[in-house]
Amino acid sequence: MNSWKVYCLDFIAEVRHFCKNARQIFYAAHIIQNVEYTPGTDVLSKFKCGEWLLFGAVWFACVLLVAIQWGVGEYRRLQDGFELAAHQAYAGVARRLDQNESVLSAIDALLLSRESFDAGAVGAFSREMLPRYQQLYAIQFLRNVTTENRSAFLAEMELRFGETFYIRDFDMAGKRSWQPAPARPQSLVVSMIEPDLPSSSPVYGYDMLGDGYFAPVLKRALASGQRVSSRPFELYDGGGRAYMLLQPLYRGVAGEVGRKRLSGMVALVVFCDRLLQLPADGGLSGSLDLALLSRDGEHELLYERVHRVGEHDWWPVVTRLEVRLPLNSEAQPFVLGVGQDIRISDLALFPLLLRELMLTLLLAAGGLIYSQRMALRRQRSLADEELFLQSERASVTLNAIHDGVVILRQDRCIEMANPMALSLVDMPAEEVLGQPCHEVFRLLGELASEFSEDPISECFRTGLPVELSERMQLTTARGKVHFVEGGVAPLLSRDGALIGVVCALRDMGPLRQRTAEALEASESRVKEHLEKLSHVARLHTMGEMASGIAHELNQPLTAISNYCQAAMQMLEGVDETPPQVHSALKLAVAQAGRAGEIIKRLRALVSKRAIETRLVDVNQVVGNCMFLAEYDLKERGIEVVQLLSGYSIPVMADSIQLEQVVLNLLSNAMDALKDEPPLKRHVIVHTRREGKKGILEVRDTGRGITPDLLEVLFHPFFSTKPHGMGLGLSICQTIVEQYGGLISAENIPASGACFRIELPLALQAERQLI
Repeated sequence: MNSWKVYCLDFIAEVRHFCKNARQIFYAAHIIQNVEYTPGTDVLSKFKCGEWLLFGAVWFACVLLVAIQWGVGEYRRLQDGFELAAHQAYAGVARRLDQNESVLSAIDALLLSRESFDAGAVGAFSREMLPRYQQLYAIQFLRNVTTENRSAFLAEMELRFGETFYIRDFDMAGKRSWQPAPARPQSLVVSMIEPDLPSSSPVYGYDMLGDGYFAPVLKRALASGQRVSSRPFELYDGGGRAYMLLQPLYRGVAGEVGRKRLSGMVALVVFCDRLLQLPADGGLSGSLDLALLSRDGEHELLYERVHRVGEHDWWPVVTRLEVRLPLNSEAQPFVLGVGQDIRISDLALFPLLLRELMLTLLLAAGGLIYSQRMALRRQRSLADEELFLQSERASVTLNAIHDGVVILRQDRCIEMANPMALSLVDMPAEEVLGQPCHEVFRLLGELASEFSEDPISECFRTGLPVELSERMQLTTARGKVHFVEGGVAPLLSRDGALIGVVCALRDMGPLRQRTAEALEASESRVKEHLEKLSHVARLHTMGEMASGIAHELNQPLTAISNYCQAAMQMLEGVDETPPQVHSALKLAVAQAGRAGEIIKRLRALVSKRAIETRLVDVNQVVGNCMFLAEYDLKERGIEVVQLLSGYSIPVMADSIQLEQVVLNLLSNAMDALKDEPPLKRHVIVHTRREGKKGILEVRDTGRGITPDLLEVLFHPFFSTKPHGMGLGLSICQTIVEQYGGLISAENIPASGACFRIELPLALQAERQLI
């Protein structure tokens, strides 16, 4: 009851201290924020978000400092308590070590008064001492067996146990199995164990001096004649870990003064766990961890007794306290290691945290109320700002668009009109706003043959959007007429009631004018393009015809010249030949040569046509040709499939000449499909890249080309058409080859003919353009 009173008084004092500090913090925050502070005013109403953050940071720092100070004090208290407990544990362990040596000294004194080893006296003494000292597990006697007394010892033990007795090895650090021991010059054999329990009977006859685990310490005891301790080992019966405290026993030799003989060794088996067990009534903490360490430089861990897990051990560990205290026993050279985990629960921070939590909750409640007020104020400000921005955006949008927007109230008076709407009705804003819409403009259908409802009236009546019909006329109050398009949409309130309509009107007059101009310009460009294409086609046709005619005429002219020269040679031996004949033949040869020169000049003139090359995309050339041939393809019912490359195919060529080639191939494909059923009339145009070449293929689904015609297909004046001149494919070959390309034709099984054009890619020129 008194503790609760003390706690309440502490809490009241803490609240007073908090109130005092809170006023100082408020005042400091206002000074930092340059806010005038007047005692007695409503501080919270003037407190800003930044001030709350500053106040919270200062308050958190104060709580943190108090917690740190409290934690440091608690840590020192725990450290002092740990050191006290460690020394108490040290005193208890040291006392048990002294008890071990006292028992061993008492046994030595007991046996000094007897000429030989008295097992009965040692057993009686052991039964009296073992219950007093809990750390003692057993008392053993190791008989010194040599070659001289080995037979007498075995006979004595066989008489004692009533059966054949063997000296055995155990291999403590290895297999831990009993094996008959070989005859050794000296053995230290277990001949007495107290308490003599049935579980200990296998240990009788154990030669410890022959075990490599115990041999070093036994030899050291024999050499020094002093007490020594062995390394800890696991007990034979699995009872835990223990070590032995050994004392050599010497007896005088009869008839020889000053000479002593080794009788054996007394061994105290000390239980490690009980040696380190803390007394229950000592007031020591149960969380101490005790360990036995070797006294050498490395402090090897020999045995560790860890405290049992308690209810508070689930708390996180803050730190661990450890200390190592050397024990004073020379025979038992150990170091006592004491450790303890310090957990959060050990710092006793809960009373402090409880007080600070209650104060923080009070502060948080006030801060929450204030933050709610500030949040509502900020939300209101943000809503006003958002409303203003939306209104501003709507106003800017309406002023910037090229459509006239008019908002009508429920009484059909104009509430708002943007600048484009004012331009349509040709009236200023002060004459439009607030006026009935029918006094400012009317919407009428052009050449309406029957009565139709006004779109604005229809929207007010139905409450649904109304789209203006085609060729709708807007007639202003001043008599101007505009063709408009758009619609009328209802304006609804939050509960869905109709409160007005919005008219969106677009003047179609400028658009119609721009459309007509664009159409006229497009037709002009197409016409000019076709004229260029036709001109180039005529030039190529004329060139091919001239080249062909020159080739055909050159042979007969050469033949005429040869015949005339031959006739002249034949007439040279005839005496009566008239001179006029020689003169006529010479003139004929001269005129034939002159005609040949004229033909050569004509061929040279045709072959030296100027070529204007530029960077051209084959995909664009195909697109131009598709546009030019679209009408003929649709008229003949031919479907075109364009499989164009996703990448550009740049080549150096003249676009008009390439278009002439593609159009010629399309024309041939259309002629090849004229006798095919409508569903089988297909033309496939495929472009792609293959290495450093651009490929253009034109395929049709006709009957193909016969094998005998494939060889002469590109010869001049060869044609399969009744009225064809046979120059189309020859011209295509000439154009493609002058750009370093190749054109070929082949039949595709069950598909038709395929014409392929291969042109070198102009990749370097493409990179320069990019």
